Amino acid sequence: MDMSSFLTKKRTKEGFFEKISNEPKGTIINKEVAIRNFEKFIIEKFRNKSLENIIEELLVLKKNDVFEYEQALYDILQEWINWNTKEGTKSSTLRTFFSNLRSYLYYRGIKTDQQDVKENLKFGKKISDEKHPLSQEEYRAIVNAYDRHPKRQALYLTLGSSGMRIGEAVRLRKKDLDISQKRVKINIPAEITKTRKGRVTYISKEAEMRLKPILEKIESEDFVFSFGKDTTDRFHAAAHESKMLTIVLKRLGMDSRYSSNKFRKITSHSFRAYFFTNACRVHGENYAHRLVGHGGYLTQYDRYTEEEKMEK
Repeated sequence: MDMSSFLTKKRTKEGFFEKISNEPKGTIINKEVAIRNFEKFIIEKFRNKSLENIIEELLVLKKNDVFEYEQALYDILQEWINWNTKEGTKSSTLRTFFSNLRSYLYYRGIKTDQQDVKENLKFGKKISDEKHPLSQEEYRAIVNAYDRHPKRQALYLTLGSSGMRIGEAVRLRKKDLDISQKRVKINIPAEITKTRKGRVTYISKEAEMRLKPILEKIESEDFVFSFGKDTTDRFHAAAHESKMLTIVLKRLGMDSRYSSNKFRKITSHSFRAYFFTNACRVHGENYAHRLVGHGGYLTQYDRYTEEEKMEK
């Protein structure tokens, strides 16, 4: 009996996105952007050909002549890299594009070896500026700018004293906060973290003072920092907050950008970095890594009791 008739399934673009449908929405969007970028390149280069045509042709070459297949694959990838460079795509962005495109091609049967990538593909040199450290004066100016928006003021005080990502903060519900102790304890659920691992953090007394009046007005299942209609969508809610922060930064004259990539020097992530830097200075890297939830942090060396963490 030929089992392949129902066990074998053709791998398609739709199948790829079905496969990764449980990944964070931001990850899915990044892969979509990379694939669209490559599709645009194919259309411009071959006019009457599509990405599907290229994949089919490469798979035929793979069956008939491995050497010719590899040569064609890396040639077209290098042409795509060069095309992006001429279009003004930054080297760091292009590397991210390639990583996402690579996973898609792998799913479709077009596999790239790491050593072959290193030998055959040439990316432009990565240029980066020294990251701007958010000063206490800048931190205070931004918080004060929200004096008529207590919920956003509470949000940024929480970000700066807890080390949370903006995407985590906008998904917090009242039930995730414990206000019965001498410091507000936040139990960040695993499903809303980038690493899919839950953790505990705390906030400052100042943040607590701004936050408690908000908590008194909402129910257990309500979102704490809910702005706009996309509150339940971490990606869009976080993006909305970034836009709101941009407006304030422009008003304060604090919207300067890096020369290498034109990104703003101050973003919502600056508050997380602000917390991490200060936590390192006062209590060391282990404690800081633990509270911000860095994926590479060695949890087996975490020997703080909950009482000690709260004190710190």
